[in-house]
Amino acid sequence: MGNERRFSAINTKLRVMRSRFLKDSDYITLMEKDQVSDQIQYLKDHTVYGQVLQELHDLEDIQQVQIQLDRFLITQFKKILKYFTDNYEKFYKAYMFRFETEDLKLYLRALARGEDLSKYEKVSMIRDEYYSFSIEKLRTAKSLDDFIEKLKGTKFYDVLYPYRHEDYSKLLFYMEMNLDRLYFNSLFESTDLLGKTDKNIYTDFLSENIDLLNIEWIYRGIKFYNLLPEELINYTLPNGKLFGYKELKELCYGTVEDLKAKVSKTPYKEMVNEEKDIDLFMEIRLQRHLYNMFRNTFTKGKLDLSISNAYLHLLEFEIRDIVSILEAKKYGLSYYEIKEYLVRTIKGSDE
Repeated sequence: MGNERRFSAINTKLRVMRSRFLKDSDYITLMEKDQVSDQIQYLKDHTVYGQVLQELHDLEDIQQVQIQLDRFLITQFKKILKYFTDNYEKFYKAYMFRFETEDLKLYLRALARGEDLSKYEKVSMIRDEYYSFSIEKLRTAKSLDDFIEKLKGTKFYDVLYPYRHEDYSKLLFYMEMNLDRLYFNSLFESTDLLGKTDKNIYTDFLSENIDLLNIEWIYRGIKFYNLLPEELINYTLPNGKLFGYKELKELCYGTVEDLKAKVSKTPYKEMVNEEKDIDLFMEIRLQRHLYNMFRNTFTKGKLDLSISNAYLHLLEFEIRDIVSILEAKKYGLSYYEIKEYLVRTIKGSDE
């Protein structure tokens, strides 16, 4: 099937779906609300997310809002999936692997805090049939060893097993990096299902995303975990766009100052902008870079995979911003402080 037939209908549908995203005025209204309950009520009454929030009666429960918004994302993903068949359907189904890894990270963090996993019964993003492991069995795990053992026979077991007895100060760092490595490697493998043009488009995005993640991980590995250069290079992701093995090795064997100097000479220079606290804003800058890339991609509107890919990521960023606004209000941040923590750049009504 040619790309014109494959993407013309879905791209039209996605433009309509994208038009229902929040406007700047919605962001401003949310940030100016006095209470979290007022913000959630606004989301219920005036936004597309009202359809998944109507059954939410506790207007202070930010976690449940996030769960419902994440499930809205899955619903949108399934709408997109209906437009594809053959290898493209297989490719998009491979995207579900992302949600499995995110749920595993959630459970690993809970175990590290000594929490009972059974309380996370209503937290999972996807339905049981999409898991490659038994989510019910995982929730009964009483220890990290038990948790990992329940993953035996899955691709997750081999990447987590070697770190089960690692010092807890580094354990989550190691495990999450390995889960991300597994996820991105799987994505690269899945691009073999695509036509040549779409494969090039998707791998170009992935390689840029990988560059940003490697910069962030190396920076944090040096500054906060005191990892040896050999350890750092082992945890970097392959297939970067500007930072191949040679460039990554130079970063790993250098200092934080060396890293900032090298990155500042690339299109990723905003990642190490010292006008604001790098430690605090690096993750936000990473996401903002990707947000701008996807926004520009969506605007161009070509008949290829780029529009559906951009739509899903833009929706993820909007959900992230909504939750950030709610959390910021909970902790008493002002309108101007909240704006600093958003992926999307919002100009206020007085600016």
